[in-house]
Amino acid sequence: MLRILVFMAMFAFSQASLALGYTMEFTEAEIQQKVTAMMPMKKKKYFITVKFTNPLVDLLEKDNRIGILSDIAIKAPGGIRGKGTASISGSLRYDNKKGAFYLNKPVLKELKIDEVPDKHIPTIKNVAQLTLDKFTTVKPIYKLKDNNLKQKLAKSLLKSIKVENEKLFVELSPF
Repeated sequence: MLRILVFMAMFAFSQASLALGYTMEFTEAEIQQKVTAMMPMKKKKYFITVKFTNPLVDLLEKDNRIGILSDIAIKAPGGIRGKGTASISGSLRYDNKKGAFYLNKPVLKELKIDEVPDKHIPTIKNVAQLTLDKFTTVKPIYKLKDNNLKQKLAKSLLKSIKVENEKLFVELSPF
């Protein structure tokens, strides 16, 4: 009987704590690992192939955003080939039905490509942005685990996202 009462008390406490919300903490290294697993991102459009590799994640505390510096390689008609870097910034979006976090509205902030004529850069930038848009809507950065009771129960509404001290804090709330 005592075991049943203890179990019921523990269950009630766990439910009460979830009712108040659930905060997840991600280090920059953990996000780096997840973003690296998403790579390479490659797309071909208008006969131009764009490929993102080797991401370097930077949590941007000032803007509450995720910054990514990535290598980029392009191939275009006429033997045009180039390599360089792309600076990307995005916020985090939570899909409560899937229990997954996605890079939201990634913005290609800066694009530097060697050995490519300037007249081709706007088209390459367009294809690179389309590549980011496509991949970040289908590939989550993180997905809540169904085998973790707290995470399974926390598939609820996003309350807040905050970058602080090189960590990302995500608060979920059932209401």
